[in-house]
Amino acid sequence: MASLDRELKPEVAMEVVISMYKEPVGDVWSFIAGLKSAPETSKASVLIYTKDEDADIKNLKMRTGADEVVKLANIGREGETHLHHINKRWDSLARHTMFLQADVKFDREFYSRLGNYFDADRTGFLNLGRADVCDCDTCGDRHFWSDKKGLFPQYHNKIYNSSDCNNVVINYKGSFMVSAARVRGISKTIYNELWQAFTDQNSWAHQPEFLQGKSDSMNAPYFGYTMERMWSLLFQCSDMNVAWKCPSYMSGWRIGGEIADCQCFDNDAPR
Repeated sequence: MASLDRELKPEVAMEVVISMYKEPVGDVWSFIAGLKSAPETSKASVLIYTKDEDADIKNLKMRTGADEVVKLANIGREGETHLHHINKRWDSLARHTMFLQADVKFDREFYSRLGNYFDADRTGFLNLGRADVCDCDTCGDRHFWSDKKGLFPQYHNKIYNSSDCNNVVINYKGSFMVSAARVRGISKTIYNELWQAFTDQNSWAHQPEFLQGKSDSMNAPYFGYTMERMWSLLFQCSDMNVAWKCPSYMSGWRIGGEIADCQCFDNDAPR
């Protein structure tokens, strides 16, 4: 069962967080316009974090239609952006935050997933990208990524205080909806540790022992591939029912499907 923080009373119902670099501004404007037109996100505030050091914040805000634009150092790609937001807004998180990458293609299947499954009263964690399953202790995938440092069992133990880690759900594209209650269900220290792995050039995430010959830089860290896959674990949503029942983007909905198929509900957790 997930541990949730039910003490925080968010003042904002929903916020959309977009990690941006130098993606075409017109594409980002179009996507934000689509979000503003979708019933699930029409009232959400939109925050863009840009890592383009040459960006004109006021101009970018006007041209994209975002409610707020914040410039960050060009470090860590979307993984660092998401962790930065969680740490910075810890006490003022929206009830639900949608985390996205600006360079991901958001087509009608994206809006179908959102419309079919998001429930403002129940959604705890809803993955908006592709997902897969791996063994916790030997996690890897067909994209030649593997958890050679054992971060999945390590963080499973930190989150659940248990070494009994079997299968876990892994995510792709860094796109998901999560509740403040679920974000704050684990220690803020965990998020800060992961954020520091990105931002400290002397951290283990930038050392040869972890990299094992893989390309790495502060603005394109190899650790980013691991972080991309860890969100379900951090948000306590590695339920195998979610992994197996959630239909593909193309199919949209399975025969006999339910709204619970692609997500973890907060009201299923102990109070």
